[in-house]
Amino acid sequence: MSVKRNHRSRWLNVASFAALLLFWFAITAPIGEKPLVPPLFLPSPLSVARTFMVLMKNGYQGKSLAYHLGISLFRFGLGFSLTVLVAVPVGLWMGMNESVKAVLDPPIEITRPMPKLALLPLLIIWFGIGEVAKVVIIILALFPILSISAMQAVRGVGLRKIQAALALGASRTTIFRRVIFPASLPGIFTSIRVSIGLGVTMLVGAEMIATTAGIAFMAMSASDFLLTNVVIVGVLIMAILGYALDLVARAIENRVVHWGGKEG
Repeated sequence: MSVKRNHRSRWLNVASFAALLLFWFAITAPIGEKPLVPPLFLPSPLSVARTFMVLMKNGYQGKSLAYHLGISLFRFGLGFSLTVLVAVPVGLWMGMNESVKAVLDPPIEITRPMPKLALLPLLIIWFGIGEVAKVVIIILALFPILSISAMQAVRGVGLRKIQAALALGASRTTIFRRVIFPASLPGIFTSIRVSIGLGVTMLVGAEMIATTAGIAFMAMSASDFLLTNVVIVGVLIMAILGYALDLVARAIENRVVHWGGKEG
């Protein structure tokens, strides 16, 4: 039954993308003398595809498309990895220790609603126009989400499971390793997937200021010259990047948290 459901879901996914593509074709195809939407505002899919091939061959502003993509992946990957490595353990620690939560939770909660992109000019003053400011802005945006989610995941672990482990003579280390951490993983992976989308958004904002490379920089620079085709290519690459990273996170979650949704 589940195989049929998965097969049906895949076909629905394909149909959804196909419907969007057909709609794009429809509003940009010539009807009479001109299309419904002028090419300056939205080029046709074929025009965008040709622009993508030109960018693959010639690059943009002296740098290859692969170079721009590599720079963007480096910035995102470094910021995201550092945040996961620090924020998740901090969140787990806060969830298990009330004193740690009392100390760390207020500053994290205060910084959480801050518009992080508004801090970018300040970060440039502090760290300069290099890569550090761009990575730090991603870290600042993702840290509260990942740490608070990890804390809540720990606090949501069933008390009966912990009591049962204690009754069997398990140590605190064993309880964390065999009960608390595995039970927290579904919540942690959910926050990681949410953070991927936010991280890509912050990357776009970071690349719009004081940089000369990156996919978002390419799109922003092209908009100054009304090169809508290049802008659309950049937007699609960022969208595909975010979607691909989410699929990777989903695949890892399915492999690591294979019991997700199956507990009684």
